[in-house]
Amino acid sequence: MAKKTQRIGRYRILGELGRGAMGVVYKAEDPNLDRVVALKTIVIEADAEGRKEYEKRFFLEAKAAGKLNHPNIVTVYDFGEEEGVAFLAMELVEGNDLRVRLKESNGAGLPALDAVDVAQQVAEGLGYAHERGIVHRDIKPGNIMLQPRGQAKIMDFGLARMRVADHKTSTGMVLGTPKYMSPEQVAGLPVDQRSDVFSLGIVLHEMLTGTRLFAGEDTPQIMHNVVHVEHEPPTRIKPELPAMLDFVVARALKKDPTLRYQDAFELSADLGNCLAELRGKAPAAKAAADGTKTIKIATGDRAVPAPAARDILADSALPFSRLLDPSLALDRIARGNAKRLARGPRRVGLLRRILFDAGVRRFFVFLLFGALAGAAIAFG
Repeated sequence: MAKKTQRIGRYRILGELGRGAMGVVYKAEDPNLDRVVALKTIVIEADAEGRKEYEKRFFLEAKAAGKLNHPNIVTVYDFGEEEGVAFLAMELVEGNDLRVRLKESNGAGLPALDAVDVAQQVAEGLGYAHERGIVHRDIKPGNIMLQPRGQAKIMDFGLARMRVADHKTSTGMVLGTPKYMSPEQVAGLPVDQRSDVFSLGIVLHEMLTGTRLFAGEDTPQIMHNVVHVEHEPPTRIKPELPAMLDFVVARALKKDPTLRYQDAFELSADLGNCLAELRGKAPAAKAAADGTKTIKIATGDRAVPAPAARDILADSALPFSRLLDPSLALDRIARGNAKRLARGPRRVGLLRRILFDAGVRRFFVFLLFGALAGAAIAFG
């Protein structure tokens, strides 16, 4: 029986969180800072043939991810090597990854509001990384953590590459998960931030519809589908979704990178508009569920024309109460005659203003006395 790992470097192992293709992830304690972390490891000596490449990729991840400080990206604290084991200490995120959430939905996907919210958060995190020259290359549900309050965090920049000449991927070398790759990634071509946008588009489609894009019997079939097969618009699968989501998904999944969203922030902006539309529909849906209903009031067989604009608006600084006489309108309302209601109110004449408006009356009396005094002076 293999001996249980108790300590790696200064970190005390508390338990195992999971295993991946490259190594084991532990829950560990940092005694120096009294902090619990996620400790990702790779046993380098176990793969002597590819040791240098694995080691290079692992420490490249540490240096690249260590420069990222964003609410939607898992924070990297430390990295090192101990007795043939490379380790990376990261923020321990409470919750489950998106893959678990999708599995729990039993093929239904996420509610549209949640799906768009998660996608926008991921787009914001990717945009931040892209601005710093880092491409994730492996955006998929398993690399998106969802916290209990709904915050999404991108993790595992293990396939990240700096977009400079010193760190270009070798020709023909394919890195990533085939089902979530971009066409240029499948072809082994150089990739940039638009490749992550394509991968996020696949994840968004899966969250909205509960179906997996570009599924195939084997890896070659999947790669063929990524390059040649067009996706089905989300509203064809779920007609209740907003039509704008079809546009967003279609643009994110353009095979030609030049026709795609050119950066993740551009995608995030459109997702924000979709989010506002969905949130606007939520109160209406709740009102309908509560039994509230809006009805149109009939006005008879013939539509009653609205009063002419000149009858209800004048170019004056006086308030409407001094421009219009509402008595006739109130009388029409009391009688309930639709034709009489449509007739414009009568203008208030000068005499009626003097009789019924105290302010106008005082001004008129003052003006009259002034005129009389002026006349007395002039002819006296």
